[in-house]
Amino acid sequence: MNKFYITTPIYYVNAKPHLGGVYTTLAADVLARWHRMKGEKVFFLIGTDEHGEKIAKKAEEQKMTPQQLCDQNAARYEQAWDTFSISYDRFIRTTDPEHEKTVTDVMKDIYNKKLIYKGTYHGLYCVDCERYYTAKELVDGCCPLHQKKAVVLSEKCYFFKLSAFQRPLLKMILKNEWIIEPEERRNEVLGFLKNEKLEDLAISREKVKWGIPVPWDNSQTIYVWIDALLNYLSGINWHPNEEKRPEQWPPDIQLIGKDILKFHTIIWPAMLLSLGIPLPKKIYAHGFFTVEGQKMSKSLGNIIDPEELAVTFGAEALRWMILSLFPFGQDGDISQTKFYDKYNAELSNGLGNFHRRVLTLAAKKDIYPLHEADDFKRKIKSVWEKYETSLDHLKFESALTSINDLIGFCDKYINQKEPWKLFKKDIAEYQKVLYNLLEGLRHLGWLIQPFMPEKSNQIFASLGLDNLEKEKPLTKGKQWGQTEFKKTIIGEILFPRL
Repeated sequence: MNKFYITTPIYYVNAKPHLGGVYTTLAADVLARWHRMKGEKVFFLIGTDEHGEKIAKKAEEQKMTPQQLCDQNAARYEQAWDTFSISYDRFIRTTDPEHEKTVTDVMKDIYNKKLIYKGTYHGLYCVDCERYYTAKELVDGCCPLHQKKAVVLSEKCYFFKLSAFQRPLLKMILKNEWIIEPEERRNEVLGFLKNEKLEDLAISREKVKWGIPVPWDNSQTIYVWIDALLNYLSGINWHPNEEKRPEQWPPDIQLIGKDILKFHTIIWPAMLLSLGIPLPKKIYAHGFFTVEGQKMSKSLGNIIDPEELAVTFGAEALRWMILSLFPFGQDGDISQTKFYDKYNAELSNGLGNFHRRVLTLAAKKDIYPLHEADDFKRKIKSVWEKYETSLDHLKFESALTSINDLIGFCDKYINQKEPWKLFKKDIAEYQKVLYNLLEGLRHLGWLIQPFMPEKSNQIFASLGLDNLEKEKPLTKGKQWGQTEFKKTIIGEILFPRL
């Protein structure tokens, strides 16, 4: 059995889940479910980032301790992931004792290798990002993400010799020993490494107390981003100097948003090289959402709350819609109107309507003989091929397009065959047509499974196959014409029209 390790960034616990974080997490969940469908052993890591200056200030404002605030907000994230049926294997928090131990052990290991030294940092800092910027990276002196003036910071701290890893990183990317996708993100990182000189990185804070202490100097705490990145190791219970690495390492893929690309393609791999362990096989950075052409922001009043959308459309429908709006990896524009249009066109009038039509036809007759249908068989084979290629290359919207293509094919088949007429004049032909439609619907139950697991189960249950299909391996599920349909149930409407 192959293994497949997926990670997403751990989300900053100072706020509730936002649409961008939900987008990354849904993509990772679909990927995890797809690889489980293929019979692979999957480990899917997710969690919350809970240290740093912002947390401490927010807790003080709310008259809470930082730990109380973290406990409260981490619970909100876990609840949101339950709402969206996220099938993670571990939810890690950076205040977990085992995480703090891993961070401490890693820092000691790098320090003992003479890759950390003490100095004084003078630079520009965004409190909201909790990161340092160069003057070139700022826009009119402001953070490019938060549009707030960067503050000049000067404090004693420890530095990691990041500059020592410029050539090794560049060489690994150029030789494709380490994969960064999509191509434009790879080019962005290459351009930075070729044209900018890496400077050593400040990795501790003297004035921030809510953090993990530097193990050899308790007057300092570890910089929140260093702490956060190490969750990918603590999440699989890895510690330095262990002879045997956990079986999950290295990750097959790390999914991130492009706003944290440099952390994951420069700082993170440099730390791993310093520890002497392999890099993740692939980093994939997706794009940003805009809302009707504008960046999402509180000041513009155009924030779209994913949990409110889930109430309106249903969490499973939202899983489908978010990943079908535009190609994964690119920027895309969204709006409430687009969600309504997509829901009604693809789910209510598309899959939901086809499901209802077939079950209504099936209610007329209880026995459906096995039947070979060349056109259907060829179409199903073609759809599965496109679907599998799409998911293996993270083309989620393309996989969903292939599902819509099959629904369109089935609807056209119904209109051409007119089974309601066959029922009155040619019952044998009616049964053949109906079998093809039931078998097509069964395949759709499999195809939507990574995207809408509960709706998939609902389709199987309506076909009287719920337990039978759940126990099948994918190789059996993909076969055409091997299923005997005995009793169908119309049941609830899959996607009521909005």
